[in-house]
Amino acid sequence: MKYISFIDQLGIDINQLAHIDSNGIIKLQKQLKAKAMLGDANNLGELSNLIENLKDDTTRQSHVFVEKHQWLKHLISGDYKYLKQNEINVDDSQINNIENLKYFLAPFLKENLKVFLSESLNKGKYVLILKVLLHNNLFSEENNQLVINFLKARLNYAAVYLRELRLKEKEYPVSFITNKVFINCLNEYPDCFNVEMQELNSEVIEIYNTKRRNVDNQEFKFAAKAMVAFSILDTSNVFLEETLTSNAEIAKEYTYPSRSSKKTGSGFGGWSIFVIIMIVLRIVFWIGKSSSSNTNSYDFEYLNTDDYSNGSNPMYNDEFIRVIDSIQRLQGDGDGDGLEIEETVIESALSNRYKLSNHIKFIYTLKLKVARKRIDDNGTLVLNPFSNPYPKTFNEIPNALNTNDNTLININNKSKKDLIVFRLTQGIDQSIYIPSNQNLALEITNNDSLVFYVGKEFLSARFSHFKKETDLTAMYKIQNTDASMKKEITIYPFKDKITRVNSTSSDKIIIDTTRTENIDTKNIDLKRLSINRIYTDYYNKKYRN
Repeated sequence: MKYISFIDQLGIDINQLAHIDSNGIIKLQKQLKAKAMLGDANNLGELSNLIENLKDDTTRQSHVFVEKHQWLKHLISGDYKYLKQNEINVDDSQINNIENLKYFLAPFLKENLKVFLSESLNKGKYVLILKVLLHNNLFSEENNQLVINFLKARLNYAAVYLRELRLKEKEYPVSFITNKVFINCLNEYPDCFNVEMQELNSEVIEIYNTKRRNVDNQEFKFAAKAMVAFSILDTSNVFLEETLTSNAEIAKEYTYPSRSSKKTGSGFGGWSIFVIIMIVLRIVFWIGKSSSSNTNSYDFEYLNTDDYSNGSNPMYNDEFIRVIDSIQRLQGDGDGDGLEIEETVIESALSNRYKLSNHIKFIYTLKLKVARKRIDDNGTLVLNPFSNPYPKTFNEIPNALNTNDNTLININNKSKKDLIVFRLTQGIDQSIYIPSNQNLALEITNNDSLVFYVGKEFLSARFSHFKKETDLTAMYKIQNTDASMKKEITIYPFKDKITRVNSTSSDKIIIDTTRTENIDTKNIDLKRLSINRIYTDYYNKKYRN
C-alpha cells in the first residue's frame, strides 16, 4: 500500500485538510465524482474510502502530519528519489498520539521500508538511511523488526561473501561494512546484531591476519577499515565491545594512505647494520636478565604453531622482530611489495613455547574456530596416541599409563571423539592427545586450569586443529584434590541445549540451540571459568594499561 495524498489528488491545501468538516467531506466527494466523469482518476475507489475516513479525527490528524513532513510523505509514497537527508526531521508538536500515528503509518511503511533500505544501501546513501532510522519511533514494532531482519540479512551476506573469498573480485557488494555511518545505523537497534557482528568480525579478522604481511594489499586495507568501523558498535556485550575496540586500535594505523617504503638513495647501509648489532647485543642481555627473574610471572602474548626458521632460537622474540621491522620500515624492505607488520588480531606473529606461560589467546582462537564449524580440507595428521599435538607451542603434560599413583588424575575419554587436554599452569603450559575411548593419568595439581578439546581428523596447519565434529569446553580450575584418593575426570559426548524464548516482536517462539559439555568428576572439584571473560581481561591488560 502506497500513501495517497489528498493535496496532490484533489488540490486542497493543508489548512483545508486540517479543518475539514462534514460539509468539506461532501464537497470532496462531489469533486471526486466530477473527476470520475471526466475519467481523470484511476484510483477512485481508494480515494472514496479515504475521504470517508477523514470523518475520524485521528486519521485526519495523521494525514496532516504526513503532509507537513514531506520526507515521510516521499518515503511512504515510494518516491525515494525525492528524499533529501537535510530535510529529514520531525516536529514533535504535531504528534497528538504517537501510537495512533504509528498505526496509521504501519501499512505504508511495511510496503516501502525494505525497498527504500535496499536501494539506498546499494547506492551508498548511509547518511540518508541513518537519518530515517533516527525517527524509528514512528515505526510499529513489526516495522522495526522488518528493519532489523533486513540489516541482519545484509550482515550475514557480508560474512558469507568474505568466507567465500569473493572480496578479491570486488569490494562494492560489501563495502558498507567499512562505513561508520552504516554501523551507526545498527546502533539504532542496540544489541540486536551481536551474533551477526561476531560472525562477521571473525571473517574480517581472518582476512586481516592472512594478508597482514603486506599492508598495501587491498583486502588487508578493507579488513582494517572494517575493524575500525566495528569499534563504534553499540553493544552491552562487554566481551564483544572489548574485542572490537582493541582490534580497531591495532588496525587503525593501516587505514590511512600508505607511504612508499623506499626513498631515493636510501639503503641498508653500515650505520643500520651497526644499529642492529647494538640492538641484538642489548636484547641478548635482556633475555639473560629475564631468564633469571621469576618464571611464574605471566606474559600475555600468544604462541602460535608456525614452524618459522628462526622460531627455535629464543633470541628471536617479539621485541627483537618488532625492532628489526621498525628499521626495515624506515630503510625499505628490499622487495617493494609493501611493508610487513607483526601485530596480529586474535592470532599472533612469532613466538616460541619457551617464552610464554599463558596461552589464553590461543585457547580463545580455538574457541572461535570451533564455534564457526568450518571444515578444512587441507589434509590430516595422524597423531601418536598420548603424544603432544602442539610440540612447537606447548610442552607435553607429564603422564602415565596403567598406574595406581593417586597423585595423578585419570582422564577418561568417553566423548566418542579424539580428545586434546590443555593444562594451563604457572610456568610452561602443556597439552596431550588422548584417543577416543582411552584414558590416561596426568600430572595435574590444585589451581591448574584445564580445557578439553574434542573432534575428529586432526589437521596440521598454521593453526592446527580438528577438522570435523569439534567441541571445546569452558576452562575449569582444579580445586580440592586429595593425594590419598583416586581421582578421575570423564569427558562424555557434548549435548544440544535447546532454549525456547517468546519473541518480543511477535507471537513466535524463538528456538536457540547451544552445545554444552558433559563432564563427570570423582574426588575432585572443578570451578568453571569463562574463556570469553578471561580473554577480555587479557585484552584489557595488553591494550588498556
